[in-house]
Amino acid sequence: MKKIATLLMMSALLVGVLAPADAAKPKSTKLWEDVADDADLGQGLGASLPGGWDLASGSVVKKGKNLEFTVTHHQMPPTGSGPEMTRFIWNFTVDGKQYRFTVKSVDIGKPDVFGGQTTERVGRADVTGHFRLEGECVTDSTLPIGFVNCPPLEYLEGSWDVFSPPNPGSMSFTVILPLKSVKAKVGSVIGPGPDQICTICWVSHYAERSLSPATVIDSASQTVSYKVPRK
Repeated sequence: MKKIATLLMMSALLVGVLAPADAAKPKSTKLWEDVADDADLGQGLGASLPGGWDLASGSVVKKGKNLEFTVTHHQMPPTGSGPEMTRFIWNFTVDGKQYRFTVKSVDIGKPDVFGGQTTERVGRADVTGHFRLEGECVTDSTLPIGFVNCPPLEYLEGSWDVFSPPNPGSMSFTVILPLKSVKAKVGSVIGPGPDQICTICWVSHYAERSLSPATVIDSASQTVSYKVPRK
């Protein structure tokens, strides 16, 4: 009986040790979803582009002092977009203040004369992923074609998980956003942003410029707001 009691006590202690660790594991929150086979350059063709940017979902999780945003795809090019071909945009708010992610698999920095950013990206080459946090976008309507200018605030860390033999990849990328970069704290709310070209989309472009909505490849809308948890 003493042996049985000892075993039961050890089992209870083991459960008590393991349970808190599992309970403390950060939980991801899905902010939006998108149906498959609709990445068709925004033309309503009803057929997805082979190997194109077919959005699936976007989620966020708090890890330490960072928020990690992950975007998954139904379809995704095996090597990413390449420079000056396509970019991903996600407009969002933090406690009502507007921000935007711009993401590319490759980016070769160059002046953005129309955006007034003539030297900020010159000489910068991100060949393993480009993750940029931008401030509130402003539309310049003084020219025949309106330009949406979103000032860059910070270059962020991130990663891609694409098909690369023998790794099948999860057809996703992750952007790591420090809480301090957007002045977020416990209780801050990450909400949907305004429609600037789109709210969330993959869009083709040249020199950071896209014609909206004709060049939108696939788009989605954030339907869930996220409150930053304490842990």
